[in-house]
Amino acid sequence: MGIPPAEALLPQIHLAPDMIHLGIGQPSPSLLPIKEIKTAAAHCLGQEEVSFLAYGEARGNHTFRQSLANFLTAQYQQNRQSDQDQYGVGPDQLLITNGVSQALDLICTLFSKPGDTVLVEEPSYFLALKIFADHHLNLVSIPVDENGLLTAVLEEKLEILSPAFLYTIPSYQNPSGVTLFRKRREELARISAKKNLLVVADEVYHFLNYTDTPPPPLGVFADQCPMIALGSFSKILAPGLRLGWIHTSSALVKKIAHSGLLQSGGGFNPFTSEIVNGIIQEGRLTAHIKHLRQVYINRAALLCRELRAALPDTISFQTPQGGYFVWLKFPHDIDTNAFRKIAQKQKVDFYPGSFFSPSQGLSSHMRLCFALYENAILIEGVRRLVAVIKQVHPELFE
Repeated sequence: MGIPPAEALLPQIHLAPDMIHLGIGQPSPSLLPIKEIKTAAAHCLGQEEVSFLAYGEARGNHTFRQSLANFLTAQYQQNRQSDQDQYGVGPDQLLITNGVSQALDLICTLFSKPGDTVLVEEPSYFLALKIFADHHLNLVSIPVDENGLLTAVLEEKLEILSPAFLYTIPSYQNPSGVTLFRKRREELARISAKKNLLVVADEVYHFLNYTDTPPPPLGVFADQCPMIALGSFSKILAPGLRLGWIHTSSALVKKIAHSGLLQSGGGFNPFTSEIVNGIIQEGRLTAHIKHLRQVYINRAALLCRELRAALPDTISFQTPQGGYFVWLKFPHDIDTNAFRKIAQKQKVDFYPGSFFSPSQGLSSHMRLCFALYENAILIEGVRRLVAVIKQVHPELFE
């Protein structure tokens, strides 16, 4: 079948011709809202006011932070689970970043030093683990179950450890897809306040909910405990914008804004912020997220349907309720790393579970993504992957 050329689909990732990489987590080119961005950019450059071409405020342009605060408040209120839930976000609680990866790097610089301990989920986002390794941090894992991070285990660890911070992905976790249960979110906030534990919550998938209403974002606890929530436009608009935000208490915003990096270089991405500001104010971001949800609901259902039809029951997974990923669990004695090269020769690829473990465990798992490819390519990718699994482990299909 016709697979788009790798260089056209993923200019920053070099793939062999006709390769289908089911592991990569990013949106399809067809889902990037080029018309909306062109319109907003033209409006931005048509103004006489050009302050967005200057260094900009350390926290980010105030008008943009106000627009973002209004957007976040509206989204959180829309998803509230009871009338008692009141979630307001103010511009003084926001600091604009170049995306979550840059925000994580900045947090490591400001709140840790080489040799410090950082608590992470098992599994966790593998490239966040790489950022922590770059800062020479000691990683200690906390397990997750179907309701997210095990807060009871966290509390036990804090009896013997004094970590610099905890890194968590509370909503539609990458890679497992699990969401931190509301009661555990409240428990995490209580532990954070009691132990003065800095919690860094990566909430990039929070708005990509498909079958349920997500619990309140961890950012709403920022005035009750040391909580830093990270958001990004990479998953809800376009990753090439390199734009995101920190949502935390006004006191922590002030501390971060006084970092040497921001004092020297000014605010992050003021030009792009002005473009996205127009998209938000025109209501186009809300409409785009609604469109993304519908596309991803269909793709997730398709991918899971194809997998269930072709794989034996001994390979288990859950249909995702949000986010980007399907997390496959094989029998414990199967190492997905062992047949990855065979898969690549058959023009299909994936990310093995060990990528997402700070201890190189989880080798019997595999992460697949449904965000990048259109339906026909997803179907072909599953066909190739299943053929490889049958070749390497025929006993699973007996």
